[in-house]
Amino acid sequence: MAFVAAVFLTPSRAGAQSASSPQSTSETYNFDGRLTQDWGGVRRVLAEHGVDLQLTDQNEFWAVPVGGSKPSNTYIAMTTAQLSLNLEHLVHLPLGTLGISGVDIRGHPFSNQRLYVFNQVSGIEADVNLRLYEVWYGQTFLHKRLDMRVGRLDFSHDFMQSDTSQSFLNASFTWPMVPDNNLYDQGPASPLGTPAVRAKYRLSGNWTVLAAVGDDNPIGASFLNDTDPWNQNQDPGGLRFHFGTGALMFLEAQYHTNMLGESGTYKIGGYGDTGRFPDQADPTVRHRGNWTFYVVADQILARLSGTRTVAGFVRVTWAPPTDRNQIANAADTGIVLNAPFQRAADVLGLGFGYGEASPVLRRARRQAGQPAPHAESHLELTYLVQATPWLQIQPDIQGMLSPSGGVLSISGRKVRDEAVFGLHSNVAF
Repeated sequence: MAFVAAVFLTPSRAGAQSASSPQSTSETYNFDGRLTQDWGGVRRVLAEHGVDLQLTDQNEFWAVPVGGSKPSNTYIAMTTAQLSLNLEHLVHLPLGTLGISGVDIRGHPFSNQRLYVFNQVSGIEADVNLRLYEVWYGQTFLHKRLDMRVGRLDFSHDFMQSDTSQSFLNASFTWPMVPDNNLYDQGPASPLGTPAVRAKYRLSGNWTVLAAVGDDNPIGASFLNDTDPWNQNQDPGGLRFHFGTGALMFLEAQYHTNMLGESGTYKIGGYGDTGRFPDQADPTVRHRGNWTFYVVADQILARLSGTRTVAGFVRVTWAPPTDRNQIANAADTGIVLNAPFQRAADVLGLGFGYGEASPVLRRARRQAGQPAPHAESHLELTYLVQATPWLQIQPDIQGMLSPSGGVLSISGRKVRDEAVFGLHSNVAF
């Protein structure tokens, strides 16, 4: 769901310089990673004054020849515009950075209605809308050791993240299956932001601590909605700033180190939510509060000839209150080869994900004479090709094993395992 965030968080892959960190001299600006270059010098002048506009267009074609409700093909797309203003460069005062972004979502979402899966096949899959995404103000303090941000925020930019997993297209590799299924509106992740405050403090060269608190319901709708499961159509323009359902709080510690001479990042964290959540056995019963713990490991495993490296990641999430969480625990892992065939910006990846349904939900379904959901797994093989500095093309193959842990389609037949073939493109303008 938050793959678009990765485009902005990894400008080297997108071929674009970070908008929040303008350089001090014009010679350091490089717009080769953007299709429209520097607009005849206009973009360079704007950047020197702290103004940067990023426009990214992502398009995907997916085919499901096996499994799901029936064989099908679909198209989805997302265009994202982000404007960043470095106020210190713009007005020559000791101020921070102002950012605003919006998304135009097109196509036909298919993971819910056609595939019946816990997690979405694509990170850009969402309800078709033109909506406001994020609006925030950020500033650093204490010699840039403390980074504060306030506004409408996407928590997946900072929390529960694995840098290595960003190469994959399946949504769970960016925003894990646990918060995606257990929080209101799938949680504050692309294309949704929520009113929040986020703080990042660098304790030392090795340790960083992050904390955030925000509203737990980005849309402000009820938790369950059979006619609109994602709830995004309840606020199609993204203009509602909701307060009142409950508070969502994140806390994460990061340790950056070199293991056997190679860099790695290890994270431990969790979140708590003060809102009310429906019982997995009886939706009319509500429980106050919810919480989840997680660990993430990113590590370069080997450095091969030339620029080639092998990196891996592991992430485990655990939601202890099984009476109010659809997914009790989940794990995902993957390995990527950077610069295969001596192509410096290409990535070859193999990933695996697993999510286990709540035992309370399983027992309730069994007592009702329905199939008891257990666990869903997915595999992904992907190859990201940096065709030009501004264009990425990514063929992708995914396998969905036991969709939703074993579920019946609307026709009453058990949904079979699914083979999914996709082609993703990303253009930075």
